[in-house]
Amino acid sequence: MALRNTRPYYEWVDRELPSLQAKQIARSFIADIADQPWLAPSVPIVELSLQPQYEVRSALLAGGGESPIQVWYRHEYATGDVDLIEVTSLSLP
Repeated sequence: MALRNTRPYYEWVDRELPSLQAKQIARSFIADIADQPWLAPSVPIVELSLQPQYEVRSALLAGGGESPIQVWYRHEYATGDVDLIEVTSLSLP
C-alpha cells in the first residue's frame, strides 16, 4: 500500500506550528496507516465513503499535552492507496 498524498500534514505544520511531540504523534500515525488503513483509533465516515471503491476515515489523536489532532484520509480498496485529506489541531474549550 502507498501513502500518496502527505501535503495536508506539511500544511498543518506550517499553519498551526504544532510542538515536536504533536508532529511526531501525527507523523507516526500517518506512516502506520499506509500499511494499516483501518488502524485504531480511526473510524469510517460512511456519508463520505463510496463502497466498495473507497472509504473515508477519521482519527482523533491525543496531542501530547496539546490540543487533540484530527486526521482525515481516504483509502482506496482496489489499490490500497491512502491519501491524506486534512490534518488539524482541535481547539479545546
